[in-house]
Amino acid sequence: MKNCIYKDLEAARLKNEYRLSIIKGVKNLSRSDLDTVELYAQTIEKSGSYFGLMEPRGNVAEVLNKYGYLSEKTHPLSGNFYR
Repeated sequence: MKNCIYKDLEAARLKNEYRLSIIKGVKNLSRSDLDTVELYAQTIEKSGSYFGLMEPRGNVAEVLNKYGYLSEKTHPLSGNFYR
């Protein structure tokens, strides 16, 4: 299911170059939001977390949550819980 996020992001980019997009019911996503969602998704897939990036908020966090990217995890070195 996580791989379809990239297909949905690409479809939204192709459909609306300059307008706001909707993905999985989350409205008012700008082109910058789509790029930010992709950055977070790639980072979480590579390292298992978004450690080193700001906590995602707003529409970006909603999209990542709907695709299952945001959940409580532990840091590999410290063992502390984070989102």
